[in-house]
Amino acid sequence: MPLKLYKRPSGIWHIRGVVQNQRFDHSAKTRVRSEAEAIRAKWEADAFKRAVYGERAVGTFADAVAAYVLAGGEAAHLEPLLDAFGTMRLDQVTQTAVDRLAAERKVRPATLVRQIYTPVLAILNLAADQGLCDAPRIRKPPVRSARVEFLTPDQAEAWIGALPPHLARLVTFYLATGCRASEALSLEWKDVSPEAERVVFQKTKADYPRGVDLQPRARRALEAIGAQKTGPARAGRIFLNSRGEPWHSYDAINLMLKRTRLKHPDLAPAHCHLFRHTWATWAYACTRDLTFIQQQGGWRSLAMVGRYTHLGSPDLARAVARRKWEFGGRSIAI
Repeated sequence: MPLKLYKRPSGIWHIRGVVQNQRFDHSAKTRVRSEAEAIRAKWEADAFKRAVYGERAVGTFADAVAAYVLAGGEAAHLEPLLDAFGTMRLDQVTQTAVDRLAAERKVRPATLVRQIYTPVLAILNLAADQGLCDAPRIRKPPVRSARVEFLTPDQAEAWIGALPPHLARLVTFYLATGCRASEALSLEWKDVSPEAERVVFQKTKADYPRGVDLQPRARRALEAIGAQKTGPARAGRIFLNSRGEPWHSYDAINLMLKRTRLKHPDLAPAHCHLFRHTWATWAYACTRDLTFIQQQGGWRSLAMVGRYTHLGSPDLARAVARRKWEFGGRSIAI
């Protein structure tokens, strides 16, 4: 029987029926009859197309995303892609459509590739493997090798001195561990060893836990936070904002860094990811140990670590040592 509309006591329209041996019994999620009628007509038309032409005639980007996540794909950065392309058929997600979305984002080309082009291609490639669409013909924009920026030890100390205590401890932890911004924000007290000698990051980019041994400055930062909490209060997230609540994202931290620099214009430009670059550069200068840096930083390849090796000079190692930063249990003679 064709699809029909039924009005629930709540006023929400419901769509029910069978078309081409496909049973529908779903809410239209609207109280407006004209909107529900448009949804009913689309579902009915899609059912006929699917029966005649196959799944690729009606498969949407949202369907492909669901299959991608179910297959273990990286879930980061999918929300804006779903907002832009979710209801589109897969053959409508073209180079032009993706370039248009990229043009709306005021970020660096490397970020566009990481957050838009790479996940879109991964989703479409999987859909093509499943026969839902043709192989995608979307090209990523060229990305020049960016110069690796990092803070000197003196610049880092200036930042720590200018920040309020809760942020200063977080930045200290970033500089002392090289963890990703989100890894620190999701860290909980139960992930810290009894004497704060080691932490385990449970939520990582690689999707598996990573243990990190803490140098003294990182331990002191955790001890300073823990000293304010005892018993049951010492649970949940470690790093909290000024209201004592978990940070909702590291974008809020970057905003706080920008506001701090407006008050202290002599501070070097900084953002969360810069602290990770800084840690890797300092760590190589002090250890010359690529394996240690790869394991502690959670990089998948030594090629990524290699970006920092040409910057690690002996005089930088001595400057790091003067500020009492240590790496891999090693201290450098000043």
